[in-house]
Amino acid sequence: MTTAIPLTLHLLVLIGLYELAAGIAGLTGRLDWSQMFEEFERSPSLSFVTGFMVFVIGGVMIMSHHHWTDPLAIVVSLVAWIALIEGLLIMIVAQPLLIFFRPVLGSQRAISAFAALFGIVLIVLGLTGRADPTAL
Repeated sequence: MTTAIPLTLHLLVLIGLYELAAGIAGLTGRLDWSQMFEEFERSPSLSFVTGFMVFVIGGVMIMSHHHWTDPLAIVVSLVAWIALIEGLLIMIVAQPLLIFFRPVLGSQRAISAFAALFGIVLIVLGLTGRADPTAL
């Protein structure tokens, strides 16, 4: 696929690597969602710092890549906005979010497999994509 912005391809690879790592961690048991939820419930500081980090990552991505010019750029921009909003929500209303997402805990393997597959797709798109500002 072609995108107008070279940064889009780099960010696709980075986001893909994150998703792949999260998926593998969930599938191998390295990341246990139930345990993570319990830690968040016990530690408002941990949830706030995590929310802050997610907010900062989303904000930096938005500042450097806020483009809606082509499908690949849209994916990156959406991920950035979702991260920013998720980070804010984790900082402000972590407990209601945990309650809302608690039913998902039983689907850790399926969601982890989806995350790993999504990560692979993004990595492939980032590595095989072409950046051409004049094409669009």
